[in-house]
Amino acid sequence: MSVDEKAKELAAAIKETDQFETLKRAESRLNLDPKAQDLVQQFQTKQQEIQQAQQQGQQPEQAEVESIQNLQTQMQNNETIKNLMEAQQNFDEVLQQVNQTVLNELQ
Repeated sequence: MSVDEKAKELAAAIKETDQFETLKRAESRLNLDPKAQDLVQQFQTKQQEIQQAQQQGQQPEQAEVESIQNLQTQMQNNETIKNLMEAQQNFDEVLQQVNQTVLNELQ
């Protein structure tokens, strides 16, 4: 069996985990929540603006910092986003465990 075939088997096994299923449900709920989607979009846009300014050697203005902090607070208080972030973190832990197992087996 090739490495690609084994990787596909691993992906299929990962898709069957509770963490993956929970993440997919949380993503679906986000797609049904326009307010949460708007908050995420605003945050990503503001974050990109700040990153671009920093890449050009500019420091973000206080108003921009306060704006992104306000968006972060709103996101943390939004149940849909909070659930998505928690699901993403739990799924990331699964992927880290998989990576660690592969690395251990290679040594």
